[in-house]
Amino acid sequence: MALKEGDFVLIHYTIKTVDGDEEVIDTTREDVAKEAGIYDPNRRYGEHPVVVGRSKLIDAVDEALKEMEPGEKREIIAPPEKAYGPRDEKLVIRVPVKQLRRHNITPRVGQEIEVGGRLGRIIKVTERFAYIDFNHPLAGKKLKIELEVVKKVEADEEKLEYLSLRWLGVKPLSASASNGVMEVVLPSDVLGMHDLDSRLRLLAQDVYNLLSPEKLRITIEVEYPKEAKEEPGEGAGSGEEGESGESS
Repeated sequence: MALKEGDFVLIHYTIKTVDGDEEVIDTTREDVAKEAGIYDPNRRYGEHPVVVGRSKLIDAVDEALKEMEPGEKREIIAPPEKAYGPRDEKLVIRVPVKQLRRHNITPRVGQEIEVGGRLGRIIKVTERFAYIDFNHPLAGKKLKIELEVVKKVEADEEKLEYLSLRWLGVKPLSASASNGVMEVVLPSDVLGMHDLDSRLRLLAQDVYNLLSPEKLRITIEVEYPKEAKEEPGEGAGSGEEGESGESS
């Protein structure tokens, strides 16, 4: 049976540009990323959870998912209007180099920079100006997407588990859902993450947007090692030697 809007599914995808030579630009598969030279050791590769029609997917993928079934693989071509939109030259602005240097920024081509709350990329630098492109990097490009629906997830507990794994990179110790309340228990490993606060916020936002609980509880479980206890009569101060010694 084909998927429908609101279904929670796990997918694999590989995205390639097809203008000229095919180039892999994003993938959920670790082996493909390594082969293409885009492997990121800080990224978690693997099945990606999405909710059909409610996730931030490009139109071409969302439309394809509504025609697919669990276990199905499909290759689709996404024109710019169903991917990241056409390129808009009005989104390329020029900023005086002096202005950037006053903010301790030495502009260089390829550098990402935030201006007025928008993130752009410097595409050209002259003696006086830096040209910043606020188009999406894939705007105007036709894409080839290899898409696989791995499985459909039914239980809320399993959905919460996959969302936790997506944002934190570790499998939760437990996940539960009952009477509108969801709870996830995380291992102490997450305490070492330098961006733990932002990851937890993203997890909470995803849970709210995709699963719509009334309340979410997040617990971090820390287990302390058991200390070795001395047996009665052992160690200093037992007084055994003094009692058994000879008196003069």
